[in-house]
Amino acid sequence: MSLRLDADFWSARMAYLAKLARADAIAIVLQMKGNGYVTYVAHNLPGEVAWGNGAAAALLGKAFAQRVPDQTTDGVAIPLADGRTADALAVSPVVWKDQLVGGLAALQVGRAFGADDVAGLGRVAELVGLELAEANALWRAQRQQQDAETKLRATRDLQAIIRRERDPNQLLERATSQLAEVFGADGVSIMLADAQGELSVRSSHGLSDAARHDRKKVGEGISGRVAQTGKAILLSGQVQGGSDPTASESMIAPLRVGGRTLGVVNVKHRSQQERYGQAHVDSLAQVASDIAAALLTAEEFQRAEEDRRQALVLYELSRFATLGTDPQSDLESAVAMLADNLRHDAVGVWAAEEHHLHLRASTGYGDVLPADISTTSGSDTVLAQVLRERRTATATYGMSEDRPDWAALSSTRFLLTPIGSALTGTVLGVLVLGRATTPYLTSDADFSATLGEYLAGMLQKTASSDVLQRTATNERRKIAQELHDGLAQELTGVVLALEGCQRALERDPSVLAPQLAKAARDARATLSDVRQYMAALRQTEESGGLNLPVAVSRLIDDLRRQSGLTVDLEETGTERDLEPFVERALIRIVGEGLRNVAQHAGATNAKVVLRYDSDQVVATIEDDGKGFESTELETAEERGHYGIVGMRERAEGVGGQLVVRSEAGRGTIVRASIPYRAVTEEGTPAWADTVEDTDQHGAIEDVERSEKASFLGRLFGR
Repeated sequence: MSLRLDADFWSARMAYLAKLARADAIAIVLQMKGNGYVTYVAHNLPGEVAWGNGAAAALLGKAFAQRVPDQTTDGVAIPLADGRTADALAVSPVVWKDQLVGGLAALQVGRAFGADDVAGLGRVAELVGLELAEANALWRAQRQQQDAETKLRATRDLQAIIRRERDPNQLLERATSQLAEVFGADGVSIMLADAQGELSVRSSHGLSDAARHDRKKVGEGISGRVAQTGKAILLSGQVQGGSDPTASESMIAPLRVGGRTLGVVNVKHRSQQERYGQAHVDSLAQVASDIAAALLTAEEFQRAEEDRRQALVLYELSRFATLGTDPQSDLESAVAMLADNLRHDAVGVWAAEEHHLHLRASTGYGDVLPADISTTSGSDTVLAQVLRERRTATATYGMSEDRPDWAALSSTRFLLTPIGSALTGTVLGVLVLGRATTPYLTSDADFSATLGEYLAGMLQKTASSDVLQRTATNERRKIAQELHDGLAQELTGVVLALEGCQRALERDPSVLAPQLAKAARDARATLSDVRQYMAALRQTEESGGLNLPVAVSRLIDDLRRQSGLTVDLEETGTERDLEPFVERALIRIVGEGLRNVAQHAGATNAKVVLRYDSDQVVATIEDDGKGFESTELETAEERGHYGIVGMRERAEGVGGQLVVRSEAGRGTIVRASIPYRAVTEEGTPAWADTVEDTDQHGAIEDVERSEKASFLGRLFGR
């Protein structure tokens, strides 16, 4: 008889057995742990029968416990697939070689089972026992064949991984998963030894958190002894003090190649049956040796690849530093390149400025607002170490931990390196590198120090570019101020005079001549100012001070003649000499303030006060005019009125400040406070005693000398 395990075979077989047992329905019932009695195969029964209830449960319990057949009609009411209801049940145990395999249940409709029927059911049960044993043997053989084929494929895949994988981390991870499949393991780990002889888990499968964080010194514990002796072992039962007390069997083999032990591989399972023998241990030892050899090859390949990437990075940084035309764009491109080529999840270049670090370029940071870190606080010991000791530092911050502003949220591992010259000891900023999980090694720190030196030149270029940009912006603003306060006002006078000529021509031609004469004088005065500006452009040295009180007196006299206002001048304190461009700025502020009084205030009286304090001169212009609301001041620039805006910019441009106070119907007060010496240079960083940047200072001084020699510098006394 050929045994088949498909559904057609069992359907025909159970129908035949039902005829032998002279039953209307029949079923093979198995007792399953946790699930009670379940139907294995059946004939003329619909789906699953509730064998665990009533008479069926009693008969099955007797058959399984006492191994005797029996029948009953009491309380039997089991629906059949053909629509009828069985009212008689007989059960016989199924035994094979003294082993209870299951139970054979037969059902009848309309009649009870007799003694001969029960005996016949017992003989049928013997046939079922034989068939179930053969089916089980066939199933086991098929299962073993499938397992063997699966393990063979897994072994081949493992060997392919060992031969082809060139990334050490990927090699370990993939080898770990394949080892679990090859040996049917519940847990696999590969531990590697560091330079200090400490074993730690580098890859794992099915391990608990405690086991993944397990560490052992070489020679310590079972794993440590395997690494020390270089001999594989097999352990049965729970290991006292082991990292996984649930393991029932474990194999531990050394990762050994060329007389050198790199670590150990541990394979374990938790089932009660024994799975491993000496053949398995020998097989694991051979695989571990192959993994060790592949790991050394992969690490050598990785070092070569890392050297290639680093060489390309340094080459590109050199190109940016020497051939780049846009310093800021070049720096941003360099940061993106470092992240991509060197596998960093975050890169930040922080430039050292007065009492703080400013984020010049970054990737992996997201939005950083504000992009500044104070360097005056002593709480950030990592940053202080980099700045003051001029050396690299590492740090680790968990995702839920409070972290400093330089630690990007995309990473947990950080490497900080000073940006500057190792020869001169200068520090221009800090390079921050971050990774999500991978720790930084000593080799990473060594190369980052080289990156810091290469980035120094690029950071200097961006700093110099900033100085030039700020200089150009300041000078453009000063030109706008000069045009507004000087030429624009004077040309306005010419236009008004010409408009007066036009009205005189229409109404009273007799007054036309005086009006034309005034327009001509105003035009000549404007032309004279233009020539003075042109002369200033060609001037090589500052022509000297402007005498503030005299200039303010002339402005007041002009206002009196033109408007008829009563304007007083008051001086307090001891007059001090001012730098020429400071004095010019103050004269322009007072002149604009007086023009505002004449044109907009509607005042009858005004007063100018010059007060010389110990460290500053204060100019105040007061009037008794109509004043204005604060909202008018806030929207003045939007409405095309730049007078007060220009006054404030002039004051701030020489280190001073401008305050305007006004109230509708109660006049206006404008107060400009200007230091005797303009504050134009940035302060020295807080760590200047330990960090000097001779090259950077030289570059900035060159820019300032160039600025002072430029036509804008000569025009405004700088």
